[in-house]
Amino acid sequence: MKLTKTAKALLIGVAALALVAVVYAAVDATAPTAGVHSENTALGTTDNCSACPFAGTDQCPAAAADKAQATDKPYVDTDRCIGCGKCVKVAPDAFAIDRKTSKAYVKGGAPCASVAKGAKACPVGAVQQ
Repeated sequence: MKLTKTAKALLIGVAALALVAVVYAAVDATAPTAGVHSENTALGTTDNCSACPFAGTDQCPAAAADKAQATDKPYVDTDRCIGCGKCVKVAPDAFAIDRKTSKAYVKGGAPCASVAKGAKACPVGAVQQ
């Protein structure tokens, strides 16, 4: 059976797409899920971080949990913040936009009432009180 050039190209394309799908499935199966980090609260450390591809990045679930527990003062979750500036508009005494990241942050010594007002205005819930 003889294949035309178009049929050969189509066959090669389908085979390449199938190969990509198999590789993607294999990588996705080995990627950690949200629950892979088991926290050791007595030592303040997490297990399995050395095997996690997100270790040491701002996407690390263990670092996000540590960040939330480590601070008693309000902060803006930079992973959620979209930089819309609504918090700054309603509470300029409590919030500002970082020029480097284009994300909001809470100013030092911000009044609690202003932080609450900014948190209420945030469309994505990035302000943590």
